[in-house]
Amino acid sequence: MKLDYMHLFLLLFVLSVAGGFAFQSVYDYAMAVGSGLAIVFLFAAAYCKGRKTG
Repeated sequence: MKLDYMHLFLLLFVLSVAGGFAFQSVYDYAMAVGSGLAIVFLFAAAYCKGRKTG
């Protein structure tokens, strides 16, 4: 069974953006941290999608 983590990383992408918006009034840099994590998770999803397995 081939594991595909692309959907997991896309879910984490959405959750990090939503978390940044949710904690925007609590923490000063919540949106910046959420956006930074979202970019990392989006690149991870793209890597998993484009990766060629033997």
